[in-house]
Amino acid sequence: MDEGGSENINGAKAKEKEKNVDKRQQYIPVSRAKVKKAIFQLEGINDDTRDGLAKVSEMLEAIWHHSSHAGAENLKSLYESMDPDQIDTPGCKGKEEFLDTLAEALIDGNWEEISDKEMQDALEGEDVFAISLDVRFDEFVTMKLYKLGEVSIQDERSSFFGLKKETVTIDSFDRIIQILEFQDESWFAERKRMKHYQGEEGKGLHIRLFKTVPKLDLETIFPNTSPMMRGVDKIKIGAPLLGGLVTIGMKFGPLLLGENTSGDTSLSLLGGILAALGTYVMKTYLSYQKTREKYQTRISKDLFFKGQANNAAVLNMIVDLGEEQEVKEALLAYTFLLLESDNNYNDEGLDDRIEGWLLDTFGCDIDFEVDDALDKLEKMRMLSKTEDGILSVTNIVESLTILDDYWDNIYNY
Repeated sequence: MDEGGSENINGAKAKEKEKNVDKRQQYIPVSRAKVKKAIFQLEGINDDTRDGLAKVSEMLEAIWHHSSHAGAENLKSLYESMDPDQIDTPGCKGKEEFLDTLAEALIDGNWEEISDKEMQDALEGEDVFAISLDVRFDEFVTMKLYKLGEVSIQDERSSFFGLKKETVTIDSFDRIIQILEFQDESWFAERKRMKHYQGEEGKGLHIRLFKTVPKLDLETIFPNTSPMMRGVDKIKIGAPLLGGLVTIGMKFGPLLLGENTSGDTSLSLLGGILAALGTYVMKTYLSYQKTREKYQTRISKDLFFKGQANNAAVLNMIVDLGEEQEVKEALLAYTFLLLESDNNYNDEGLDDRIEGWLLDTFGCDIDFEVDDALDKLEKMRMLSKTEDGILSVTNIVESLTILDDYWDNIYNY
């Protein structure tokens, strides 16, 4: 390949990154199994290479699973006294150490903290649910939200009383982790808000994992919200009351204001007016309750299907997702350096190649963490780099020997 071709492979990405800060997600939203299946079907790969790559992947999975297990046990140990699911009453002693350790694990797994702007956009907007929710943020001692990946979902909307339907695309977070600690009982008592006190169930540090949460409906995952109805719903509720008042005024007004009305008649008219008014008020109240219940039912149903794990179970899923990500990154880097060694990739060229392949194969436009992937291979002694920055990896036989030796020496008693 001439110098111009090499520049095309290895230099394009570097120039692009100099111009713009890459804001794409780094999480690969495709399962490890699907990535492996696609890799094994790459053009030109033979059966021996395919079998060898499968064995390399198997060893990488075993090694990272073992490494991740230690991290999971440490997280669960730190969290144990705060877990609301335990038999004893949970507390929050040691919370800061746990949150710091958890944050490190989340960062390693490509999770990002939800920004204030993203939260504000959710409070002001609406997507799937035609409702806004008022979240009582002051009831939290601790409140953290983390996101992992972004996806687009399709939703069918109705208009013109259901006569017209259209499909819209909704931007969503692939995964959301919510961490909450509520104020204690005295805080609610001092502010005369005991009706909102969560009771014994609210004690401890609560961790929730949700999937496919629309960005503008982020507030729906909070447990302490009050619905704020749309203008059209307010009109539906208020219109009957207003119409009733007008009807009462037109019907009884002339009689009530008449000069020849006796005392008994006036009392009868007043009683009739109050009865009619009470009927309209009751209808309005029941309509409000029905609308409120409709919203709450929809949200409860949605959360039932979006909730994936609670408390300690979330920690296991965090570690599992992180482990998958690590193996996918290492396997992708190893595979393309092995199969396309003639391209003389440097860091940027390899990054560009893998990102392009993920986009073409799965439609995922991500910022591949090439530095992290190469660091893994280097620590395993499977990567070499020339003074010119050209990358290469050990062949399959040598790689399996290295990985087997690494596995055998994990415990050296």
